Amino acid sequence: MRRSARVWPILLAVMLVCVAAQAAEFTFTVFGDSQPGPKWEGLDITRQLVLQMIQHNPAIVIGTGDFVDGSGDQTRLRGQYARFFEVLSPLKADGGGFAHQEIPVAFAPGNHDIRSSTRSEAIFKEYFGALYYSFDLNGSHFIILDSEQVGHEGRIEGEQWNWLVADLQAAKDSAYIFVALHRPLFPIDGHIGSSMGVNVPLRDRLHSLFVTNRVSAVFSGHEHLYNHHRRDEVDYFINGGGGGPLYVSRARGGFHHYVLVTVSEQGYRAEPRPLGGG
Repeated sequence: MRRSARVWPILLAVMLVCVAAQAAEFTFTVFGDSQPGPKWEGLDITRQLVLQMIQHNPAIVIGTGDFVDGSGDQTRLRGQYARFFEVLSPLKADGGGFAHQEIPVAFAPGNHDIRSSTRSEAIFKEYFGALYYSFDLNGSHFIILDSEQVGHEGRIEGEQWNWLVADLQAAKDSAYIFVALHRPLFPIDGHIGSSMGVNVPLRDRLHSLFVTNRVSAVFSGHEHLYNHHRRDEVDYFINGGGGGPLYVSRARGGFHHYVLVTVSEQGYRAEPRPLGGG
């Protein structure tokens, strides 16, 4: 079961390998929390990360939310998106003078993008087509979830839950299943009280659904750091180092980065790539 959506075109060397029977070889990248401040600080970091990402020629770029700081003023919010899209322009064939093939992106909404506002939800949908959806790519299944649904923040429930259950069932023969959402299920630092654990029974229900349906990896942001852990054979990543201010020391994952994922018949490998490649 698929929801229609536009896939918008435009140190801690943890590596892991998970085996699957069939998968076409490709790469994709994941980043989140560019979230520039009121003086646009951080956007230059995001721009540099984008330039690094295109060197891998990824099949798609996945975003885990908080791309803008957000605002209740629609004109200001649209201006923030305009600046963000300019930073992403190298992903497009005619952007920034780069002779690269156009690279599509798929974005999950973040709390700063929405700010519990139905007007901000509408603007996000205008730009990206949907708040949650799925698609297939080279034998793998990708799911974008909305952890910011107004009135249901930090919870996957109701219509979205019913859709997810059906979508995972339909994707059971996929080589891999990758999920992206903004709020992590299992945060480690500043958002322990404001992530998917705001409702522990619903968080645990979501995790159990991922386990039952062989979800390979779940990517999230919200916390401005990098973290990876495996729980019940599901790999959970927090990749909130896309340009916003960092939360913790470098030793604890506080560095600007994106995650590079390489998929092949032998398995998939995910590794954080720091700003500057160091």
